[in-house]
Amino acid sequence: MRGILLLALSSTLALAQEASPLAAVKDHCQAYVAGFLSPATDLCYARRLDTPKRVSILEAPESVAKEQVRGVYRPWGYGAGFEDVALQNGYLLYALCDAYDATKDPFFADLAHRIFQGMRRIASCSPVPGFVPRGPHPNGTSYYRDSSTDQHTLFVCALWRYVQSPIATEEERTFARSALLAIGNRLERNGWVLKVEDDSRVAHVGWNWSAKNEGSSGLFLCTVGAIADATGDAHWRELYQRFADEDQGIRWDCIGRDPPSPRYTLFYNQHAFRLATLARLETDPARSARVWTRLRETARDMLACNALAEWRPLDWIGEVPAEQVQEYLGTLGLAPGQTQTVSQLWDRYEQGKRSPPMSWDNRRRSYANLTARPALLAWECALLARDPDLLPQVLPHVPEVLRKIELTREDSGWIANETIVFLLLATAAQDEFPAPAQ
Repeated sequence: MRGILLLALSSTLALAQEASPLAAVKDHCQAYVAGFLSPATDLCYARRLDTPKRVSILEAPESVAKEQVRGVYRPWGYGAGFEDVALQNGYLLYALCDAYDATKDPFFADLAHRIFQGMRRIASCSPVPGFVPRGPHPNGTSYYRDSSTDQHTLFVCALWRYVQSPIATEEERTFARSALLAIGNRLERNGWVLKVEDDSRVAHVGWNWSAKNEGSSGLFLCTVGAIADATGDAHWRELYQRFADEDQGIRWDCIGRDPPSPRYTLFYNQHAFRLATLARLETDPARSARVWTRLRETARDMLACNALAEWRPLDWIGEVPAEQVQEYLGTLGLAPGQTQTVSQLWDRYEQGKRSPPMSWDNRRRSYANLTARPALLAWECALLARDPDLLPQVLPHVPEVLRKIELTREDSGWIANETIVFLLLATAAQDEFPAPAQ
C-alpha cells in the first residue's frame, strides 16, 4: 500500500485526491509548466514566460548571434535565461521518471513525454552531432555554443534514466540511444575533453574528464557507464570496463575523496544525480556500494554542516568583500561566524523577501539563494541517496515546501525547478507523505 499516494489513483476517491499531498505536488507541477515552459520547445526556462514580457524577458536571438548577454561578450550565455535548459530539464526528466516508477500515475508519464520532446530539441538543434548546447531559446534555433560539463552530464543522466523507464516508447529509446552515442563519440574523438561546438577550444566549464581525481572520476565513469548501459554498445561496454578497472580501480577511490572547502555550490546537486546514476547502473555490488556510501556521506554532510562556511558565498551574494557579506547576513539576523544548517536557513525563508538597500550600491537583494536553494539541493541529495536514516529529516519538509513556495508567484526558474525536483524525488522516496501542517 502506498497510503495517501494511492488515493490519487482512484477516481472514486476524488475528494481524498484533492486533499492529498500527491495532488498538491501535481498542482505545483502544473503551475511550473504554466509559468516556465515554452510550448514552442517543450522546455522549462529560468524565467517566467507567462508575463506581459513573455519571451522578451530572455536574451534576444540577435544578442545570441553575437555571443553576448546584455551587450557583454559572454559566449557561455550566463544570464540569458536559457543557458541551463539541458541541466534544469535533465533534473526534471530524471525526477519525473522516479516519481512515475513509485506511483504509476499517468500525470508524471505525460509530463515526462513532453519534457523528453524538449530534450530531443536540445539534441537536434546543433549541426554538430553530440554537442549539447546552452539553449535553445524558445525560437528553437538560437543557443550559445560554449557549453559545459553540467549540461552534457545531466543530459546524459536524464536520457539514461528515460531509457530505463517504462514511460519511454521504443521510438523514444532509439532516439535517446542514438543521441547518447553521438555525445560519447564526440567526447572520445576529442580525447575526453569537453570543447565548444566547433572544437576550437576547451569549453568555459570543460576539462579532461578522464583525469583520475575527485573532480572527474565520478562524472567520467557515470557518463561512459550510462552510455554503455543505455545503448548496450559493445565498444562502450569495453570502454567502461577499461576505465573502471584502470590503475587498479583508482577512480573508485577518487570518488570517495572529500572535495575542498567550501564544498558546496548552488549547482552541487548535479554530483548527486551523477553518483545516483553510477550507483544504479554499476553491476559490481562492492563498487556500487562504494558509490552509494559516498552519496550518503555527502548528503549527511550537506544536512549537518555549517552552511555559512561550507556553501560558496559567491552563489548567494556574489564576489564581494568580506564586509559586504557581513552586511548582507546582518540584514537577515546572521553573522559570518554563526553556525547554521541548511534547514535552519530554510526556517528563515519567506517567498519574495528581499534585504534592505545595501550600503554599497543601494540595491535590495533576494535571500532565496541562501535560505531556500541550499536546503532544497541538500534534500534532493538526501532523497537520491536512498538513506532511510535521512528520510525522517527530509520528508517532513514536503508540506512546508508546498505551503511556503507558491509557484504561481515565483519569478526564479531555479527556485521553481529545485522545488519541483525535490517534490518529485520525495514522491518517489516514500510510501506516504507526512500529514500537512494545519
